[in-house]
Amino acid sequence: MFSITDHNRFDSDLYEALIQALNNPDSPYPFIKGVLAGIEFDVKLDEGMEKCHIIAIFNAKNDSAKLKHIESVINNKLLLEKNAAYPKNEFEEVLKEIGLDTILIASQSKDIHNHNGKHNALSDSVADVEEIIKVGYINALEFQKPKVEGILINNLTNLSLPISLFSGSDCHDWNYYPYHDATNQNKEFHHSKAKILPTFKGLLMAVTSAETRFNRRDNINNIFFDGIKFGDKVVPIVNGVNAIIGENGSGKTTLLKLINGKTNDSYVKKLISENNLKVNSDIEAAKIKYIQQGDIIKKFNDQTLFKAEEGNNFNELDSSVFIKAYTDYAKNLKGVISDTINRERVTNGLSKLTITYDESLQDKCYYIDISCQKGFETINNPHAQPLKDINDLISKVEELSKQEYFQDYTEQFNLLRNELNTIRASIDSKNKVVAFETNVKNIMHGCIKDYSRTIKQNSNSKDQEIQEYNSKKQSFIDSITDAIKLSSKSLNWPTIPPVLHGVSTNPKSGFNFNREAKYNGVSMIESFYAKMFVNQYNNIEKQKDINTIDKFKEAIRNCTSIPDIEDIWNENFNKFILESIKTNDYITDGTNQQIGNTLGEMSLSYYKYFTQDSDNWNVLIVDQPEDNISNNNISTNLIGYFNHIRSEKQLIFVTHNPLLVVNLDVDNIIFVKNNKGILTTSQGCLEYEDEQTNVLEIIANNMDGGKETIEKRLKVYGKNN
Repeated sequence: MFSITDHNRFDSDLYEALIQALNNPDSPYPFIKGVLAGIEFDVKLDEGMEKCHIIAIFNAKNDSAKLKHIESVINNKLLLEKNAAYPKNEFEEVLKEIGLDTILIASQSKDIHNHNGKHNALSDSVADVEEIIKVGYINALEFQKPKVEGILINNLTNLSLPISLFSGSDCHDWNYYPYHDATNQNKEFHHSKAKILPTFKGLLMAVTSAETRFNRRDNINNIFFDGIKFGDKVVPIVNGVNAIIGENGSGKTTLLKLINGKTNDSYVKKLISENNLKVNSDIEAAKIKYIQQGDIIKKFNDQTLFKAEEGNNFNELDSSVFIKAYTDYAKNLKGVISDTINRERVTNGLSKLTITYDESLQDKCYYIDISCQKGFETINNPHAQPLKDINDLISKVEELSKQEYFQDYTEQFNLLRNELNTIRASIDSKNKVVAFETNVKNIMHGCIKDYSRTIKQNSNSKDQEIQEYNSKKQSFIDSITDAIKLSSKSLNWPTIPPVLHGVSTNPKSGFNFNREAKYNGVSMIESFYAKMFVNQYNNIEKQKDINTIDKFKEAIRNCTSIPDIEDIWNENFNKFILESIKTNDYITDGTNQQIGNTLGEMSLSYYKYFTQDSDNWNVLIVDQPEDNISNNNISTNLIGYFNHIRSEKQLIFVTHNPLLVVNLDVDNIIFVKNNKGILTTSQGCLEYEDEQTNVLEIIANNMDGGKETIEKRLKVYGKNN
């Protein structure tokens, strides 16, 4: 497709001859499919600045009357001097009098901030080039050399509105096209490429969506659906972006289900049978990602929205350090409370402790009477737990050293083993001494008990009375000893566990999938006290006042009897642990900004996630992707996510939202109508029109907000289309 644009002149006869030549079956230019009417105007846009070249392309539709009208208007406003130019207001009057939809392409052969006035460039005629582009006065820029294109791309990167860049040939001698003439040849010239129909509408679509139309590479996807059979008719599906539109109940969802092989519903079977529908494909299910209407809501409610195909994106969280810290604290706290109670009990019990000295019971028995000090056989072994801990550590080191990742650290692991084994040997030696002593005393205790039972059976009544007196005396001594020990023993209240971290992060596809425990980064001590104790005892100072078993029973939450203390204490503690290690899953983006948890925000993030994590599928089928997402987020985010994969995947979706048709710039629109169960379709790209079908009109007339959406994009819709 091309246009021949002379300076401030228009020759309708030339265009008529071009059109006639191209329509000739024997035309020597079989690959030229369209010619557009155009003029290269000299225009002075800002007062006090130089002129620039603005190419105007008109939607004359190769109509003879319109071509002659353009010529007539130009001839009535003809510039006669060589360096003359139209002032801005006269230029606009000329365009208005021509009265056709127009695309304006300004020449820009240099940096847009260069205003030296020597190149007939837009920047020679306008002080603020960016502003005139942003307001849409100029639709595209023309360049002639690749290096200039690079400069302009760099200039325009930060503009909120993208603008198309055309390569234009400054040809003054057709024999040397695309070069200027025989002597002035731009060997670097290359033609612009765009995915459009060779019509004015096609060009208009290109300049209003440069990112989707210009320099589109071929879709690399090699697994796709190529069409739907309606009896003998085939409705093509392109290897790109396809939108199925139509009224509610027209059968759009049925077509999606047919494509995806989900045809069990009775109404789907009925429509398929009545219309003899078939799909031209044998794509395996694993290559298709199908999102049915309502799927996202269901997964959102089930908290499975971001569940990976192979498992969960959220890594399991290890809370063992937290559990151990509070298990030890609970054990030590209960222990010191028990010591407080025992001290009080034993001390108070001394006042009731009596024994009467009896001289007659000081005689020796026939059998030797042996009595043991209370707790004689019980020895606290301070080495047992450290020995277990060091053995666990050595086992962990052995496990790690066998993993492939740590093979480069074999020498360091050997040194670590030696050091740990040295420590273990020392602790083990001490542990064995205490264990041996405990074992010996335990044997002695058993032997003494056996001996005592034997002599008691064989002793006379006097000896038994002496033995009873000696046992009572030993108990008296033990009680005093216990009281002294407990009174002199320090009550070491345990240290509150530190604030611990409990969060796992799994970076994937531009997101961070975070699983966070309730205890992460906060002290849980108040929660612990609240779960373990009644309000009166929910702080450490109050707990220090617990000095009787009755007070302990009253202090423990939900405890009503002394025999239940142990069970209720453990039950409360388990509830505290379960509540504290509960996790919350949330997602952050690459900048670690947390994504909202509303249905709309999560829906949008879901589309972003799977379009970035698309290695395992080739076809995306979605029933109403706009559900739950605002129009603003559709325009600013969702369309971008789909554009990201349009040259790598096939997209097929049903929609009622014109933004997803017009602004996404879909490659193929399929309009479905249902007349008493019989389906009919019209289709084509956005700019397609023939005697029966005008795709833009279908969108405008059959989608709520369709006309307004088209107007916003094209700015000229509804004038003379």
